[in-house]
Amino acid sequence: MALTFPEPLYQQAYKELKRLIVTGKLQPGEKVIMSKLAEQYEISRTPLREALRQLQSEGLIIQDHTTMKIVEINKHDFLDLYQTRIVLEKEVIKSIVGLIPEEDFPKIESILLESEKAIQEEDPYKILEANTQFHECLMNYCPNVRMIQLLNYVRSLLLIYRANINKKAKNNMDIYHEHRSIFEAVKTRDVEKSIQCIETHMLNDQKRGLEDL
Repeated sequence: MALTFPEPLYQQAYKELKRLIVTGKLQPGEKVIMSKLAEQYEISRTPLREALRQLQSEGLIIQDHTTMKIVEINKHDFLDLYQTRIVLEKEVIKSIVGLIPEEDFPKIESILLESEKAIQEEDPYKILEANTQFHECLMNYCPNVRMIQLLNYVRSLLLIYRANINKKAKNNMDIYHEHRSIFEAVKTRDVEKSIQCIETHMLNDQKRGLEDL
């Protein structure tokens, strides 16, 4: 499949490779062969190398000596990452409850409506994108840049497992209602309830992810 303009080639390659990873077309532990990818997408190695570098920075591709492969996470790593994520998510939500302008709440709610639409369309990748957008939208209000950098890295490493969670219809509706609860708590400026809702959501996500490990 040839990649097309107007986006830069490396950005197109990055998006397509990320989609292949999170949808399971490229499996955890699978070797990344640059010549094969360059031929498949009809692009030179320079933009492809940049795309792979971006995926490496997100932790989705790792390099062992001369071999690149899709990241693998075992059960122990998964639990460590979720323990870290829970701590960071609670701190982020605590910091943003009083910072979100009233006029921004409709924008956040529109993301929830998009996720609901994606669920109805039964499109796992769109569901994942909408769920990711919901969390990123809230994170954007956090004034602690370092905390957000750490959280983004942890969430990126968990992306494959979050994608697997979205393949199950029941999980999608549960996640939607959990996101809705977080939104309502934040909208009412209830700090304690917001923290409780995000912690419940993270613990439930951890449980959902463990089902596939």
